[in-house]
Amino acid sequence: MMTLKRYLLCFSLIIVTSSFPVFAQLEEADSLPAPRGAELSLFADENELNCLRCHGQMVYTLTDSLAGMTRKQLMSEHNLVVPEMFYNSVHWSFSCLDCHSEGFKTFPHSIEARFETSWGCIDCHGNDPNYAQYRFEEIDAEYQKSVHYTATEGLITCWNCHDPHYYNPLARQTKGGREYILRSNEMCLRCHSNAEVMGLINDENVEIVLPKHEWLPDVDRHLEAVRCIDCHTRMNDSVLVAHEVMPADSAVRGCADCHSQNSILMGTLYKYAAMESRDEKGFVNGVILRNDSYVIGANRSKFISFTGLLIIGMTLAIALMHTFFRIIIKPKQHINE
Repeated sequence: MMTLKRYLLCFSLIIVTSSFPVFAQLEEADSLPAPRGAELSLFADENELNCLRCHGQMVYTLTDSLAGMTRKQLMSEHNLVVPEMFYNSVHWSFSCLDCHSEGFKTFPHSIEARFETSWGCIDCHGNDPNYAQYRFEEIDAEYQKSVHYTATEGLITCWNCHDPHYYNPLARQTKGGREYILRSNEMCLRCHSNAEVMGLINDENVEIVLPKHEWLPDVDRHLEAVRCIDCHTRMNDSVLVAHEVMPADSAVRGCADCHSQNSILMGTLYKYAAMESRDEKGFVNGVILRNDSYVIGANRSKFISFTGLLIIGMTLAIALMHTFFRIIIKPKQHINE
């Protein structure tokens, strides 16, 4: 009997563990990383010698060995790498020269080195079974169809949004909710609210992003509660974050597209949390309520709906029974009289 119980227990455990939804597996994959830091890096000394002694600080010393002269210079913020942040990023264990060519070991850096093509995400992570769950190949295919790629002939790359020196998934950096949304939108606003940065792509005068959204009621609340990409990308259920950014005239503009039970937000920003919420609590759009977003029918509960239908059904049944007996009993009383 004990053997049978053990068999049933093992069988139950197999069934339960094999039925975990996709978002649970991704949550496990995005759990806190192993300890990081310069003291654990095999290349910390090499990185300091070749790169970070200059690029790791705002003020560096420029030396002319032939003339025997030295001068202090300010490092451009665009060329600065904060060592503490780099050694806490996902690429913390790499040598700088794993991604940058040997040409950068010579100073001043040659023009050839400055114009070298940077590695992209797909160059390292593509077709790698260790990263298959993140679908880098599909993300790259989406990106190449996006307006970021097509309108700039590939000038905008992964690294314009995801700095390779500091990158960490937002899920690890935030607790979700408004913080996650604001941090996500910061990626877009770094360029789209800065006319000087946009000038690298477009020679025309570029307005900041906010006036473009004046058609929205209560613009500020929308930008606080929704990611830019929720309205400006094409939905994709197979990747965590959609990367096919659409032209502005193709963005979502209909209120009902978001403020409805089967909303776009449920398929983008809240897709995995919504799956969990529906499974556990029966809410159709319950997750959105936690973010103070108004959605028609968002507080619908399976239990309340069933209870309501049961009460209505019982009421109708009682009314029908009452009518039935009134019809039968009344004629009998008339005959007796």
